[in-house]
Amino acid sequence: MDMADDLTLKGSVIEAVSQVIDPVGNRSILDAHMLDAVDVVDGKVDVRLSFSADYPRDARWQVEDAVADRAESVEGVRDVNVHGFVQGEQPLYGGGTPVGEAAGGPAADGAAKAPAGGGAAKAAGAGPEPATLKGVGRVIAVASGKGGVGKSTVAVNLALGLQRLGFRVGLLDVDVYGPSVPTLLGVHERPTVKNKRILPLEAHNLKLMSLGFLMEDDSPVIWRGPIVTGIIRQFLQDVDWEGTDYLIVDMPPGTGDAQLSLAQSVPVDGAVVVTTPSDLALIDAARGLRMFNTLNIEVLGIVENMAWYAWPGARELEAIADEVSGSDGALAARLRGLVERHGKAYIFGQGGGEREAARLQTRFLGHIPLDGTVRAAGDRGTPIVVAEPDSAVTDAFLDLARAVSEARPLPQAGGERKGFFSFVKK
Repeated sequence: MDMADDLTLKGSVIEAVSQVIDPVGNRSILDAHMLDAVDVVDGKVDVRLSFSADYPRDARWQVEDAVADRAESVEGVRDVNVHGFVQGEQPLYGGGTPVGEAAGGPAADGAAKAPAGGGAAKAAGAGPEPATLKGVGRVIAVASGKGGVGKSTVAVNLALGLQRLGFRVGLLDVDVYGPSVPTLLGVHERPTVKNKRILPLEAHNLKLMSLGFLMEDDSPVIWRGPIVTGIIRQFLQDVDWEGTDYLIVDMPPGTGDAQLSLAQSVPVDGAVVVTTPSDLALIDAARGLRMFNTLNIEVLGIVENMAWYAWPGARELEAIADEVSGSDGALAARLRGLVERHGKAYIFGQGGGEREAARLQTRFLGHIPLDGTVRAAGDRGTPIVVAEPDSAVTDAFLDLARAVSEARPLPQAGGERKGFFSFVKK
């Protein structure tokens, strides 16, 4: 059974076991935050369940038996192990390898759980905190309140901008409803597995993972939240991200149930919210920002994409003005006036991102102009930061990369990078 089959089977198992009812709270174990993790390797299923310290033993047995029965009923499952944990402690009973640990040792090589940052406290009765990612310095989510604002283009060029600044960067595309990274970076291979770890693909010195690498072209994605959550968790914990300074996560647009589930699965250090200057986009951007605040994920700021249309004839007119300035100063002045008035066309409005950032009391991270070369470069699989490294648009992305790296510098511990995350699961 290959990795793609295991991912499909994992989604089916998650959907099946998430319907088990907690006999104490009379709600699904997913809603009760009991279903901590599901791992599938070669058809063998490990399920990790998390219980509060005062949860009745008989009820625990009932839940574990029901989960095992549900998992075993899924076609393709060869073996099932269910592990019960008290929140923050070791397994209650039962053997086997805890979910998220590969044979031969724990996934994080015995690393302690990360401390909560930002002054946030873990809510009572919440599930276990997400496991840290070995060898990753910072995890930054790129999100938007709505689709169509160029979020994936910003995520890709932000990652390349950080790489240009000298950092080692990974890009995780979890926009499961429309994975764009394969197209934007011109990568259409399938990842491989080594020592039970998924090896990310590479392009322009970026480590890459996207669901698009495992899907057939034009395949529709009709998945429920629990399936998506399981796949994202595997992309985080089972992919070899070691040696990455910044892991950029391209999130799905919106603030629906699926997006909330994904946010709860990603141990992020901060989020960048992408918007256009239009009022409609700004309303949705505000919703996205408040979603992250609710989840105790700090928003690093708002970036305004498609801030203005950069008229391609402006440079040529400026060059002509320079040529004629010595012989016809009046004509040169008229040409420069045209460039000043029409060189930037504010198609979606002007200054909306800055005003919204001020209203929401968050940082404004900069403007990205609307330029046809950005679209063309992305369609060719060579993003603008690589295709035109000296362009004005590339400079804007480099400024964004500097702002992000300054807002979330790499953690240092004895001169050595050490990943930790400020995310606290609600």
